[in-house]
Amino acid sequence: MQIARVACVKPGDDPLASMIRSLLAERGNRVLAVKDIFERLRASHPGLTQDGVAAAVEAMEREGELIAVRGKRYSLPEFTPYLSGVIRVHPDGDGLVRVDGDRPPVKVDRRSMRGAMNGDLVLVRVDKDARKTKIVRGREVSTGEVFRILRRAHRMVVGRFHADPNTPWIRPFDTRIDSDIFVDPQSTMGARQGEMVNVEIERYPSATADAYGRIVEVLGMIGDPGVDIEVVIRKYSIPHEFPVEVIAAAESIPLDVSQAEIAAREDLRERQIVTIDGETAKDFDDAVEVTRLENGNHRLGVHIADVAHYVREGSTLDREAFERGTSVYFPGRAVPMLPERLSNGICSLNPRVDRLTFSVEVEIDGRGRFVDRRIFKSVIRTVERMTYTEVNAILTDPTALLEERYGHLLPLFGRMRDLYEILRRRREARGSIDFDLPEADVLLGEEGEIESIRASERNIAHRLIEELMLVANEIVAQQLIFAAQPGVFRVHEPPDFQKLSDLKTILKEFRHSLRADPEDVRPGELQRVLHDIAGTPEERFLSEIILRTMKRAFYLEEPIGHFALALQHYCHFTSPIRRYPDLIVHRMLGELLADGPMTGDRRDRIDGLLPAQARQSSERERRAEEAEREVLEWKKVIFMRDKIGLEFPGRVTGVVAFGLFVELDEIFVQGLVPVASIGGDFWLYLDREHRLRGESSGRELRLGDRVVVQVRQIDEDRRQIELRLLEIEGAAALAGRERDRSRRRR
Repeated sequence: MQIARVACVKPGDDPLASMIRSLLAERGNRVLAVKDIFERLRASHPGLTQDGVAAAVEAMEREGELIAVRGKRYSLPEFTPYLSGVIRVHPDGDGLVRVDGDRPPVKVDRRSMRGAMNGDLVLVRVDKDARKTKIVRGREVSTGEVFRILRRAHRMVVGRFHADPNTPWIRPFDTRIDSDIFVDPQSTMGARQGEMVNVEIERYPSATADAYGRIVEVLGMIGDPGVDIEVVIRKYSIPHEFPVEVIAAAESIPLDVSQAEIAAREDLRERQIVTIDGETAKDFDDAVEVTRLENGNHRLGVHIADVAHYVREGSTLDREAFERGTSVYFPGRAVPMLPERLSNGICSLNPRVDRLTFSVEVEIDGRGRFVDRRIFKSVIRTVERMTYTEVNAILTDPTALLEERYGHLLPLFGRMRDLYEILRRRREARGSIDFDLPEADVLLGEEGEIESIRASERNIAHRLIEELMLVANEIVAQQLIFAAQPGVFRVHEPPDFQKLSDLKTILKEFRHSLRADPEDVRPGELQRVLHDIAGTPEERFLSEIILRTMKRAFYLEEPIGHFALALQHYCHFTSPIRRYPDLIVHRMLGELLADGPMTGDRRDRIDGLLPAQARQSSERERRAEEAEREVLEWKKVIFMRDKIGLEFPGRVTGVVAFGLFVELDEIFVQGLVPVASIGGDFWLYLDREHRLRGESSGRELRLGDRVVVQVRQIDEDRRQIELRLLEIEGAAALAGRERDRSRRRR
């Protein structure tokens, strides 16, 4: 079945590509040669050339937007049996291609991949019976086969080296790449059996041939300090070295602020402004101050590094920052968005030096209302570089040493705490959801070895800074929106109905309730649930469940609101050193203040660029999060390698058909209890109820159950920990537990 779809202009398109797409969507023009396309368009566009049309058609074909049929005649995919999209490969070797429009994704059997690798842009031929969709892993899909690979996603692949004397080969570290890569015995760079290497693909796999490449880096053995991070960086293709031209551009920037620039800005260097960051932070892009006005209101000053002054739109530095999208933070290492000369130097709000900033000043009354506001460019000189630990101690349990060291700042921190309480009450009143969950913090030794894993601390200083930054982000978003100025906004959509329905069922199991209809849940209702479970044994577990119910926040050129924060107007403005969207917002705000709302050709150009910039910023953020999460999970596995056979208490955090996921207490490590290892019964999986039930005993294993488990084995390559279930809620869970003990005694 062919599904017709009206082709429309896509934001950010090349205008010629948009015209070609619209032409081919018209009846009578759905299959045309380049010459025909040129003839039909040139009447209304006299400057058009046939060579220009040919180049545009070729580019669109590479991107899967056009398909060559009947020789060199072109059509839109929706008028053919073909569809284009990026293929995502499951570890079992099957692929799934997501396509535009309302079509279901296309499942591709591993035998029909034709050498396609995870992430490749492919053209798929949909089976003739595609109207008969199937349900695979809980989703509706049609079926098809890869017809053509349009663009390869991987030029470099990281993997484990196998030193076969005749034909050495690499097994890709990414289990979604289902193709081993062979290398010439003379081009192994001396790699040893089992070492992790980076290989450049010289011949891609096909339906009839293997992949070949050459080793370009030897990274070391898995488990050696730092190798895990190097492997993950390359797996996710995270740029980790700055090109020569980018370093040169950074080196050309002076390390001091010029007097001319200071004279052009509002001078705030005599104010009591501080930065508050983590102990190991080196880039400081936000500084704060709070004063008390004569009318009793507070004046908040949030001062953000003016990175846009140094990273000009379209410059070498800007292109590199856009490509990276964000800084990436691993235990003991950061991969910055900007070169160190900027990120830790002239852009960083280091103490007692002049720095250029974008300032947001807000007068806030006792009810948290914004009475007055002002946004302007400034120059500041922070008086202290404070840490969260120091500020927390000052606010909760000040020592004589702290009072002596920071006595001159104690009134400032007192005002900050007072304003924080006002803003916190305001946020709670509007129903904002506040997840305050501890996260795993990996502590490394001097040689990079893992010393311990413990809960990261979130104290009042963290919450205070977060609250002040939220104000600045909201104010800036409002400034852009009310002036009809373009921008990139941080948006968050409401949860899906089905996830809320599942949450309602889970909460009921723990004698809590979701009172609202899942079709119309407000953030305030989820906030109420979080308050209800606070202090209960199941608090952390249920908070995690509620968090997983939420959708992922992302960047968009339209301000559609932020569900979790219960805000209609919100953007990211406060971290331009490490996030590209903040840099975009700075530029849009700067132009607004200097020239008024954007209009004309400049507005048209920016409106065309912002969708792609927002989309890539969201993708880069996801890439960074996935890489950071993978390194963290790998660190946990390495930490557990000497704990095989040890027993730990924990809680069931996931129930699936193949077993139980259990998080161990205190160390934030999660492992799997395979259902086949539980024994004592035949266990049925009840998916809607998130539990396993013994067929003969009726006994149930549920989300949230307290258990005792034993570490059985570890797979470092797959970052997996297998556990054995010993006890559940104080009772022996395995029928053979006592029998095993008696055997050991004999």
